Amino acid sequence: MNAREWFAQVRDAAIDAERTRRTLEAMESREGAKAQSYAPRVTGGTSDPMRATDARLDREREWRERIEHDYVLIDSACAVIYGTDNRGGIASLLGNATADAMFWRYCAAASWPDVAKAVSYSQAWCYRAVATALDTVDALGIKAVIDGVGRAEE
Repeated sequence: MNAREWFAQVRDAAIDAERTRRTLEAMESREGAKAQSYAPRVTGGTSDPMRATDARLDREREWRERIEHDYVLIDSACAVIYGTDNRGGIASLLGNATADAMFWRYCAAASWPDVAKAVSYSQAWCYRAVATALDTVDALGIKAVIDGVGRAEE
């Protein structure tokens, strides 16, 4: 898998995490205080009244685990972009603006206009900077980029 494919997966994870987070928030907000009804409920059979609640709680737990999995991938991309100690990565090799463009495009799943606005450069510059960063990751390898191998010694 090349850098473009891997970072595309990161972007998909960022989109999925945000969509899932919003869904969970909506579910939680609907469960606020509800009016209590004292009317007797007539039900047929011996169905478990907690079954629907249990199923919802299971689904919420699965979604939270999915978000955690998404963030593991996003965090690993941040290490490639900024290094594990914020002294490596694409930032040390190609500069902070390029690293920030990578972050906004993939980890924040921003559109190109939003990336450009976030880093205060044109969309064309951002597109070229990201392409260069992806080529650099392919050329050097992920571990070397995380470590900032290839940067000028200070």
